[in-house]
Amino acid sequence: MSRELLLALNGNRRGAFYNWLTAFEGEPRIAWYPSAGEDFRDLLYLNPKYRELHPGLSEDVRPPDIFLHTDYYPWEHSNFLDSKTIRDDGRTYISVDTIEELPMCNLPLDERIVDFPKGSQATGKVLFILLNIHCNSLGFFKRPVIYAFVENSAFCAKRILPNHGKISHIIKHRSGGGYSGGKASGEWLLNILQQVNCECLITDNHYFYGAEEVIYDLYPSLRPNSSPAQMLPIREIQWEGYNSRLSSWNRVIPS
Repeated sequence: MSRELLLALNGNRRGAFYNWLTAFEGEPRIAWYPSAGEDFRDLLYLNPKYRELHPGLSEDVRPPDIFLHTDYYPWEHSNFLDSKTIRDDGRTYISVDTIEELPMCNLPLDERIVDFPKGSQATGKVLFILLNIHCNSLGFFKRPVIYAFVENSAFCAKRILPNHGKISHIIKHRSGGGYSGGKASGEWLLNILQQVNCECLITDNHYFYGAEEVIYDLYPSLRPNSSPAQMLPIREIQWEGYNSRLSSWNRVIPS
């Protein structure tokens, strides 16, 4: 379940993330944002108050309890997480409240999948971050994030699925198309929706033929299945930044 996955990422640490997880009752709902880069807009758009301000076309999915960001992050020259300020645009201020380094997650970087197979000093690290968010329209709130600096498909095949991870939300935004240093389109994410019990897929619908066949050869558990999930549209919004692409929100209906 989701707790099994989170405990596996925590390892034997007894720090801030362990305290958060042990204090949480039940199974935490996880929103996974592959190829997140430095984008934390999912914390805003999946806030319950945002849903009140932007009613959906159909019944909404319950919001997540914790956010999981993955990106192998190959860029050596970046000030990402070098200071406590994550974002400050005059409307939204996001800062680090607590940060804890979790056990390393050393996963393959296959040159057929990624543009920079050497990665960077960040690649392989896993962080637990508690963020403070001050937003003009949403008020003040805190959100926990796990950031794993890993390649998305390897993380799914070698961490999420073996640990029976349940992911309530998947954000397929930026993945592929040269936005994240990867050669795959992210289309493989459509194949694992039912395996991870995904309830909501948020997508920019930007799919193209990429390195998916390589991914399927490396990780057969990510291959297409004979009974794809069906989608029920919830809403569409302009996801700010990264060309302000139209973002489609869909309730996942298991086949």
